[in-house]
Amino acid sequence: MMGNSNKIDLEAEKKILKDLHVKMLLDHRTDVDKEMQYMAEDAILIPPGSRPIRGARAIREAANQMVKTTVVSMGQRDRGPSRIEIASSGDLAYDIGKFQIVNQGPKGPVQENGYYVTLYKKIDCQWKFMGQIWNNVT
Repeated sequence: MMGNSNKIDLEAEKKILKDLHVKMLLDHRTDVDKEMQYMAEDAILIPPGSRPIRGARAIREAANQMVKTTVVSMGQRDRGPSRIEIASSGDLAYDIGKFQIVNQGPKGPVQENGYYVTLYKKIDCQWKFMGQIWNNVT
């Protein structure tokens, strides 16, 4: 019979992932270097209407550009994902939710709304951001 040592506290893990999701939100106050500690080296972003951004280095460059020039606000930072699922193995997870971003456009702030899916993997006992895909819904 298996002991309880392999039992995963799903609620505790979901709280860690929700907190991680909120930490990964970008805005003009974001410390990209600090944020990158949560990024897996082989992470990928798939923005709407764009080619994938592959790897932590490329994501860092994109995040730095966004923070400096375009992202004004990511909406309510404390809201987090609406759904978090963790594999029974305890080392893979995803979250799903809605977002609101305010970007600085040429004629002033522009609000974008949409949905996203974020992937996470436990690497060396720490949850790491593996990727995200999102869409824009007007």
